[in-house]
Amino acid sequence: MASILILGVHWLIKSFGDVNLDQIVYTLANAEGTDTTNVYTFIAGVLTPSLAFAGVSYFSGHLFLKVKKFVLSVWLSRLLKVLVIVLMLFFSSFYALSHFGWSKIANYFSDSTFIEENMVNTKKVNISFPNQKRNLIYIFVESLETSFADRDQGGDQSVNLLQPLMDVDPSAINFSNTALYGGQRQLPGMDYTVAGIIAQTAGLPLKFGGNYTQDQLNGDFSGTQIANMLPGLTSLGEILKQNGYTNYFLMGSTPNFGGRASYLEQHGDYQITGWPQAIQNGWLPEDYAENWGFEDRKLFEFAENMLTDIAQEDKLFNFSLLTSDTHFPDGYVYGDEEEVTDMQYKNVVFHSSAMVAEFIRWCQEQSWYDNTTIVVTGDHLTMDQGYVKSLDKNYTRTVFNLFLNTGLTTTFDKNRQFSNMDMFPTTLAAIGGKINSQEEQLGLGVNLFSGQKTMIEKYGYSETKKQLEQRSKFYIKQIIEGKKE
Repeated sequence: MASILILGVHWLIKSFGDVNLDQIVYTLANAEGTDTTNVYTFIAGVLTPSLAFAGVSYFSGHLFLKVKKFVLSVWLSRLLKVLVIVLMLFFSSFYALSHFGWSKIANYFSDSTFIEENMVNTKKVNISFPNQKRNLIYIFVESLETSFADRDQGGDQSVNLLQPLMDVDPSAINFSNTALYGGQRQLPGMDYTVAGIIAQTAGLPLKFGGNYTQDQLNGDFSGTQIANMLPGLTSLGEILKQNGYTNYFLMGSTPNFGGRASYLEQHGDYQITGWPQAIQNGWLPEDYAENWGFEDRKLFEFAENMLTDIAQEDKLFNFSLLTSDTHFPDGYVYGDEEEVTDMQYKNVVFHSSAMVAEFIRWCQEQSWYDNTTIVVTGDHLTMDQGYVKSLDKNYTRTVFNLFLNTGLTTTFDKNRQFSNMDMFPTTLAAIGGKINSQEEQLGLGVNLFSGQKTMIEKYGYSETKKQLEQRSKFYIKQIIEGKKE
C-alpha cells in the first residue's frame, strides 16, 4: 500500500501533470473507452514494483522476526510489526499528499459561493439572431495550446508548429492573453476533454466531487450513458437547436467515454458519429482500430463527406469535430509526415496543424462557406509531460483559439485574461447571436467581443482558480440536481 501511494503519485504527475481530485474521480468513474496505454504504464510503473516490494518486505520481515524470536517476546514482535506498518503508511501518505499538493486537497473539501454569486443563468437570458443566420463549424483540436507557436508569434518554439493554421486566413481573430498570439487560461473543471467541451459550450466548469451520486443523476457512471446529466445548465447546442439548427458531432473515439455522448445528446440533441458508428455505417472495416478508434486523416475525410451531404439538405447546421492525433503520450504517427523537429510529439502537432488547415481550405472552397463561421480551439492544454518539460518554466501556457469568417472586427482581442468558459458566449456572438444582457455573460463566460471583464479579469487568475477548485453546494443543487432557484 505504501509503495502504491508513492509510486502512484509519481506516475500520476509524470503521466498527466497538474491534475485535481475532481478530474481523477470523474475519469475513474467514466473510464470506458480510455486509451489502454496509461493502463499498461500504471501496471509497469506502479502495480508490478509495488507487488514486488510487498513480497520482498513480507519475506524479509518474516525472516527478521524469525531470527529475533529468541530475543523478542511474541507480543513485542507483533507490536513491532504493527508499528512498522503504521509508520510506513503514515510517511508514504504524507509523502504522496505533499507531492500531489496540500492546497488541492484543502480546496477540494472546502465550499465556495463563487459560482452562485457570479453565474448568469443562461435559461433566463434572451438571445436573438439575425434573419440570416450563420452556420457553425467548431473544431476541438486535442491539446492545442499556444506554446506550439514560435517565440516571435507568442509561443515557445524555435519552429512554428502552428504555421499552417495561422496562414489559412490572415483575417482570422485570435483572442490572446498577450499582444501576440495567445489564448485562454486553463482553470479547474475544464482541464480534460469532456470538461473542456462543457466549459466551451455551457460557460461552466465540470464539477464532480463526492457529491455526485447515482441517485442524484438517476443513472450510473459505467461510461455508457448518464440518464440526467447536468440538467441545470443550458448549452450552445440547445440554443442553436431552438433557433433552427441541427447539431452534429464527429469524433474518432468512443462517444460514451467521459459521459460525452450523454452531455451532447441531452443538451442539443446532437447527431453523434464516433468510432463505433463509423464501423456501423460501413465507413470502416469491422475490425478497424487505430489510435483511439480511427485517426484524424479519416476524421477529416468523413467530415468532408458528411458536410457535403448536410449542405444538400439546405438547413442550418452546427458541425463539431474532435481530433485525437495530438493526444499524449507522443501523439499518433502515420510514418509519412514531415519531420520539422527532433521530437515526435512536436512533429505530430505540426502535421495536425497542417491537416486542420487543409480541412479549412476545403471548407473555404464550398458554396456554403460564405455563410459559415469556423472556430478552432484546443479542448485543454497538452498533458504530454515530455513536451511540457521542454518549455520555458516562465512561459504562460494557454489554450489556442482562432475565429474564422465571423464578419466581425474587434479591438478587444489582445491582452485579455479569460478561460474556456468565455468561448461559449463569444461563439454565439461570432455567428451573429446577440446576448441581450448588460453583462454580455452566460454562465460564468463573457462575450470577448464585448470588452466586458471576464471572471479572471475581475478576480485574477489565482483567486478564480482557487474558487473553482472548491466544492459548490449551489452547483450541486442547481446544475447537477437541476433544482429550481
